[in-house]
Amino acid sequence: MAGRVVVGVDGSASGLAAVEVAAREARLRGAELRVVHAFLWPAMHPPPGPLPLGPPASGVRNMVEHLVAEAVARAKTAEPEVPVSHAVVTGEPLAVLEAQSRAAELVVVGSRGRG
Repeated sequence: MAGRVVVGVDGSASGLAAVEVAAREARLRGAELRVVHAFLWPAMHPPPGPLPLGPPASGVRNMVEHLVAEAVARAKTAEPEVPVSHAVVTGEPLAVLEAQSRAAELVVVGSRGRG
């Protein structure tokens, strides 16, 4: 592996499209792909686990894990030979992506997301 391509995901259609672009770029560069989600919600103090009256798969953490898993699956479908890692990082998206960019050849994000 020559390097790393980082893609920021937020669960939006644009974010998932960015995953496909990033996976293609990783293949072309002979790089690994790192799928990153900035998890700002813990600062808002939501309950991390299932909601008391909701289904077992409810809750903020489960939602984030699902959207990251969907992005990883999309990357593996788009470019099966590219190694894919992922991270859920607590922090503001811009700061998280800037920190992740330090070890990346390229950072890819969608044009419009959820915030």
